[in-house]
Amino acid sequence: MAIFNGRYRWDGTKRGEYEPIAWSPGAYDLKIFKCSSSSEKVQHLKPFICIYAPTGEGQSISANPEKFAKQICNDFSLDLERVLWIEDLLTEENRYEVIMFTRSAKIGKTTFYRTDKRMALEREVLMIQQEISRLEATVE
Repeated sequence: MAIFNGRYRWDGTKRGEYEPIAWSPGAYDLKIFKCSSSSEKVQHLKPFICIYAPTGEGQSISANPEKFAKQICNDFSLDLERVLWIEDLLTEENRYEVIMFTRSAKIGKTTFYRTDKRMALEREVLMIQQEISRLEATVE
């Protein structure tokens, strides 16, 4: 089930207590969907998938995706730790990179995360392709 499929933009200004994703405007192509399951008995540890790809507009968030992920979670009411984060590198080989967030500290209401990246496993790539196919089939 698609939650969002389009271009996600930010203007680089601070709103309330939240800092912007980057201090300059930018945009990424973004797909967020709830994982489909072939059985109601199966529950995914990460029931949502977020795939984001650079558009060339504004600053890249690839080196530090934490603010981006937190803003996406805030905007779409998601739990950062229950989302499979995927950066689409838009390449033929090794296209998808999995971004893993691990809690490292908490100060007041703010949680800090260590970010690790790895190439998507074969099974993850298959799941991503299946979900994108379903998403595209509903759009047509």
